[in-house]
Amino acid sequence: MWEHPLQQTRIARNHTTMRSPRVSALLAAALLLIPLQRALADTRYVWSDASGDEQVTREPPPQGIVYSRISIPDAISWRRRPEMPKAFTPKTPPSTQELFNQAASSIYWVESIEGDKLNSERITHYGSAVAISDELALTNCHVTRGSGAQLTIGAGRTDETGEAELEAADFDADRCVIRSRTLRLQAVKGIRPYDNLEIGETVYTIGNPRRLERTLGNGLVSGKRELQGERWIQFTAPISRGSSGGGLFDAQGNLIGITSLSMRDAQGINFAIPAEEFWK
Repeated sequence: MWEHPLQQTRIARNHTTMRSPRVSALLAAALLLIPLQRALADTRYVWSDASGDEQVTREPPPQGIVYSRISIPDAISWRRRPEMPKAFTPKTPPSTQELFNQAASSIYWVESIEGDKLNSERITHYGSAVAISDELALTNCHVTRGSGAQLTIGAGRTDETGEAELEAADFDADRCVIRSRTLRLQAVKGIRPYDNLEIGETVYTIGNPRRLERTLGNGLVSGKRELQGERWIQFTAPISRGSSGGGLFDAQGNLIGITSLSMRDAQGINFAIPAEEFWK
């Protein structure tokens, strides 16, 4: 889990990590990112807590816990930033079935693999992504890990897949954009700004929890939080491991957020990064 302002409340990142049998508590070697703007890098410490959840922090873990170091560069700016799709309001509100059929086509799975193909200690991270153009998709950095990892994007296990690369990144804010090199993506119709959201609105999640592609869930906007300069959408729709990078949609089918966090030992307390934050 990447270090963030909500960490003290024991929030779990919702991505799936798989390691080969020979992997010890030490993680793979440092992530090497290709700097598109600046070459400076910070060090982060990667370790597992008592619940087995991965932690990525600025400070070393408590004494006695095995950890590894990774190299995180400064923020990578968009090379070719597209216009943010404007929110839309259909003449007739869609049914849940219509909303799913419209929005689900923009949801993809993402796998990142750390380590060489000949290395038996390769680590695979799995999560979700939301397409915003025919080649770009929003996701979480704790899913992509970095441009040093091998990225693959796809819609379903039986569908065509393609290679992807990191397009933009703010690792501390957990906002990453990936570019599909070969697979043509289906973009969301619209993105609705955070300021227009109201607590109590019905929202829908679509992602890949536990590798179940394009799973639909519903709930409410239960809060709008601003902590240490970062804005969060709190919602009650269910998410699980693999949901990281998935979409949070309003009742019209607009993308409003990227599902990222859930509070551990709590019921229905989940968080999404407002989609418009990725354009900052």
